[in-house]
Amino acid sequence: MTVDADGPGGMADAQRVVTIPELSAPSYLQAVLSIAYRDERNSVPLTVATPAGLVFGNAVHPAAWLHRLGDQLRGLTADDPRNESAQAMAQMFDEMAEGRGDERPGRDIPVKDIHWIYFTDALIVPTAAAGPNYVDPACWQVALREVSAWTIGLPPR
Repeated sequence: MTVDADGPGGMADAQRVVTIPELSAPSYLQAVLSIAYRDERNSVPLTVATPAGLVFGNAVHPAAWLHRLGDQLRGLTADDPRNESAQAMAQMFDEMAEGRGDERPGRDIPVKDIHWIYFTDALIVPTAAAGPNYVDPACWQVALREVSAWTIGLPPR
């Protein structure tokens, strides 16, 4: 059978071929992360599988992550206010975050340029080959290239 591509004649017997654009798993994850990257107040509950284990927590804007890192350092050294290096590092994270906040968001990050997941309140469940289990929530940064599986949401506690 010959099908004329220029018109409907003879198309009744032809099978319709639908081409769906290939979207890799990282493309979907980048699209989900773009919600957190739009605004420092946004977050997305996320669970990812990496070679080190399962990481779950709230994926946030990079500036929110930097602020939380500074807060985490200040909390770790609260008993020793003389720990000037930790205080200086916390201040450095805050200054880095200020350049990316709502007032000065910096350049927009296109979805295709999102290569990291910035987790706050993250926990990791290590694989057997990985190190110890971290029981306190912390800030984690995970490279998208290391993610082998992911889902929106957090596991039940």
